[in-house]
Amino acid sequence: MQTYKIEIEIDENGNLKAETKGMEGEICISELEEILKEIKGDKVYKNKPEFYKKTKITNKIKIKNN
Repeated sequence: MQTYKIEIEIDENGNLKAETKGMEGEICISELEEILKEIKGDKVYKNKPEFYKKTKITNKIKIKNN
């Protein structure tokens, strides 16, 4: 089973840096947008080579933060 992760770093000025691990294709962006949708400010994406690959996800688990 492949592991998918999103690592989020917050610097001392409150800036976020998020990076997906194990994901390929546009799912990277959609998952980041879902997690960061409540965050205000500009969002800049730097696509890694994995972004340009296509992948198929059969199961998706959504975790809600209450």
